[in-house]
Amino acid sequence: MLKLISGGWSSRWMLAPLVVGALFAFAACSQGVSKEEAAAKDRQIQDLQTQLASVQQDSTYWRQLTALMPPVELRSMTDHRAYMLPSGVLLALHFDDMDLNQAKNLNWVAWGVPGRFCKQDQERLEKQYGAGFTHFHDLKGDTHGGAPGAEGVWFVHVAVREFDAPWGHVKPGVDANFMPTPAPSCPA
Repeated sequence: MLKLISGGWSSRWMLAPLVVGALFAFAACSQGVSKEEAAAKDRQIQDLQTQLASVQQDSTYWRQLTALMPPVELRSMTDHRAYMLPSGVLLALHFDDMDLNQAKNLNWVAWGVPGRFCKQDQERLEKQYGAGFTHFHDLKGDTHGGAPGAEGVWFVHVAVREFDAPWGHVKPGVDANFMPTPAPSCPA
């Protein structure tokens, strides 16, 4: 139980249903509760236990996923939960607030493919994987874009919901307007 309490942001989601369930159980056992009220509380407890089982399963999947990939934490990407695969590919969840404790929604899932900040490299990736690699991030310099030829990742951002972004209305799917970083031509 101590690990559950100290396990990070996901454990708070798991602890809340336990506390609520315990309160309902205590209330149902108090004097003056009718059988109907007790039955309703029992159904609520059963529903909360079902929700808790689902959250625990999600937490297990998340721990398994993140055990494989080390987190990538950059000052310019505090609104992300980003993880590096052994191949150098970066997977990121991009939320709606720079302070993840205040985030309410997931906006994009981003896929970052290693490359160079060059128009030719961007074109190569789009030919290989499809359009949408609009945003380059120099991981060493922690900057959007970078010097011509800088090593980093080309991101494609896939919106997971409909919302308004600074560049306009976004619908689910590849967001071709996501923070474009026009790449320079690099010598061959």
